[in-house]
Amino acid sequence: MPEPFTREQRLLHAARTNDRATLERALALGVSVEAKDDLGRSALLLAARDARSLDLVRFLHEQGAAIDEPDVGGRTALSWAATRGDLAIVEYLVAEGAEVDRRDAHARTPLFYAAIANHAQVVSFLAARGAEVDATGRFDETPLIGACAKQADAAARRLLELGADPSRVDARGRSGRDRARGGSPACLEAAPPGS
Repeated sequence: MPEPFTREQRLLHAARTNDRATLERALALGVSVEAKDDLGRSALLLAARDARSLDLVRFLHEQGAAIDEPDVGGRTALSWAATRGDLAIVEYLVAEGAEVDRRDAHARTPLFYAAIANHAQVVSFLAARGAEVDATGRFDETPLIGACAKQADAAARRLLELGADPSRVDARGRSGRDRARGGSPACLEAAPPGS
């Protein structure tokens, strides 16, 4: 028989499933708004990542939840909202002070995750707020290289419009064009062969 939820687990589950009533009860019982699961995920991060609820993210922040608290992999609520393409949550988190170029354990930024998930609007918003379009990850991969590898053509086009350098290469010497595997016209057109 599984163990019953602890109060902290109930709070986190409520954040994950957009159950505000249970979340409010848990907080009223004294559960910390900063409670985390075994992967270091806070209620605010789970609300952004799983519930995808701006109202819940806002409510948790108003209750004192930190905006930029990372999980064990270094990913923040902004990183997850960018991955999901939730522009309203991304806008709110940035307005409340989330760091647009915060890197995770792989040295990847929220813009990188928006790019590989093909969320061109989020890419544009983050770049307009100062996110570096050519930020490199642990293996020197840029958001453009990542977008090309995932055939995220809309994001690749947007990155190129924003000035991303198509001649950049990753640690294995591969450009976005090399990683495109024939699937992204923007990546294939970005640089001449051999560059």
